[in-house]
Amino acid sequence: MIRSLAFNLYFYVGTLIAAILGILMVPIPTPVLLRGLLHYWARAVVWGMRWIGGMKVEVRGRQNLPKHGPVLLANKHHSECDGILLAAEIPGIAFVAMQELFRYPLIGAILYRLQMIRVDTCGGGKERENLAQFAKRACDSGRHIAIYPEGHLMAPGERERYRSGIFYLYRDLNLPVTPVATSVGLVWNRRDWWKKPGRAAIEFLPAIETGLDKADFMRRLESTIETASDRLIAECSGRPYAPSQLVLRSQGQTGIGQPITAPRATP
Repeated sequence: MIRSLAFNLYFYVGTLIAAILGILMVPIPTPVLLRGLLHYWARAVVWGMRWIGGMKVEVRGRQNLPKHGPVLLANKHHSECDGILLAAEIPGIAFVAMQELFRYPLIGAILYRLQMIRVDTCGGGKERENLAQFAKRACDSGRHIAIYPEGHLMAPGERERYRSGIFYLYRDLNLPVTPVATSVGLVWNRRDWWKKPGRAAIEFLPAIETGLDKADFMRRLESTIETASDRLIAECSGRPYAPSQLVLRSQGQTGIGQPITAPRATP
């Protein structure tokens, strides 16, 4: 509890300072300096997670992450620190973020200047056009683009319905997709105030090649991310391997639902 309190103090004070500096940088014509601030703030948070909060997060599979963009990343979403971990690894990363975040005072201005990608989680044809437009800008800039296919924060052992926005980016930008698995929810679950000392990992997995149709791509993406995440959860928690189960937070469901039906690999 003491370590969690100490980390929270470090995290929120540091984030406030970074936000103030970020606002001061918004009028600068180029977003380069602001992107640098995001990267070094994220690295400082990861340092604090380990040395103050006792959250030891291992990064695996860096060899599967191209050093230069454009790159599409599809991430399991366990925690509000998922994006922080990616920003610490990848300078200049572009996140696909809910459009509601862009309406927040201060934060919205910073996200606009960082040229993050706005998306309405309700989806639809018009939203696919907007997603394609903003993602094309990031792609043309050679940036890594990160998207959370489930669209919701999920607890370890849970999964949501994978949304098809990632497929349209994959098809329209003609880029392979690097799946990213995680077990970070074991130490920092969703937006929980209390963090837990312990081990966790994120893993960049081999890319899914271009050219698949929608059904094959979505099935392979979900199976790859969920199987690897379940493996990391079992390894880092010491519990037996168990497939993730369906929880439809988008429909108000909050408990464990049906087991995943996509083909699953043996861990």
